[in-house]
Amino acid sequence: MRSHLVLALCSVCLPSLAQAAESVTVAQLDQRLVADHRLSDDKLSAQLANLTLSERVAPGHLASWQTSSPGPRTRQLLMLLADASAFQPLPASERAAAPFGFTDSAKLLAAAFSYASQASHNLPNLLAVRRTLHYQTPFDALAKQARAAALNASASGFLGLDVLPQNFTGQSHAAVAYQDGEEVPTDEPSPPGSSGYTTSGEFGPLLTTVVGDATQGSILLDSWQRSGDADVAVFRYQVPRGKAHYLVAVQDGDFRRQSYPGYHGEIAVDARTGSILRISLVTEPLKFTEPSVGIAVEYGSVILGSRAYIVPLHTVALTRYPVDIGLGAVIPVQSYLNDVVFTRYHLFRAEARIVDPEEAR
Repeated sequence: MRSHLVLALCSVCLPSLAQAAESVTVAQLDQRLVADHRLSDDKLSAQLANLTLSERVAPGHLASWQTSSPGPRTRQLLMLLADASAFQPLPASERAAAPFGFTDSAKLLAAAFSYASQASHNLPNLLAVRRTLHYQTPFDALAKQARAAALNASASGFLGLDVLPQNFTGQSHAAVAYQDGEEVPTDEPSPPGSSGYTTSGEFGPLLTTVVGDATQGSILLDSWQRSGDADVAVFRYQVPRGKAHYLVAVQDGDFRRQSYPGYHGEIAVDARTGSILRISLVTEPLKFTEPSVGIAVEYGSVILGSRAYIVPLHTVALTRYPVDIGLGAVIPVQSYLNDVVFTRYHLFRAEARIVDPEEAR
């Protein structure tokens, strides 16, 4: 089964402009947050809006930052920084040595392949809630920036434009039903006003697609890390165009364009069980007019009935889509980010249904 992403273009316009983003490490951001801990929510969030992270933020690290933040705007900016860093490597300080006596990466990789092929069939019938926070680059700010660049004789293309911050455009809750090895439609209506794009396949097809493609590309053991009491091996892979089966579909009104671009990413594997605990992919467009897509999914254990199962807990989906607004070589890029959390897992029963949080109030 092929996994896919669908990008639906929209025209929500919210005013905002930013300076060029400054790249910092996780440790450097730590230092800034300590030094600026007395700033107001507005002032600290304004500073964070002009930063980008060169390293990935671990979930526990983000939680610590948010706990000590001065207000909701700062918490939101910290989450966006962490989400955007999902495709960067972990800091060297958070990497670990290989477990004592470990010698056979091929055997561990084979266990991960076996896990991926069986993951969707090993899950019970279940229900959950998918909560999605939607963010996107404000289109009017994007167009204003591009027009200013077009007036500059030195402008050479969209890569010369500064990265603009993303604005919150809505939140949605949707029921997820997983039955007989497949995610199935529910009676829940599509969330109103949800912008950007949708993803699918976190419950199995994404693992099957990426791991299957990686066997046709290149894959190697890159590093180790610790997750609780587990030793986790991080494999890096690359899948060339022509051997890729991850579908990217662009829906612009009645027009739909789809492709299977090459991509690369990471697969994090529990060395003891072969379970996949994290997977990421970043597409490699052939042309700058094609969208670029990044998906990162974190998996963890939940108890259903009397057994523990590995299920998706958190997904970051980031798409950057070049928008030709008639300025020649200057082509701005609109970005969409979805922060997805899966909660309220329970076994599926014939009479069961999930009550929407708004309905429950």
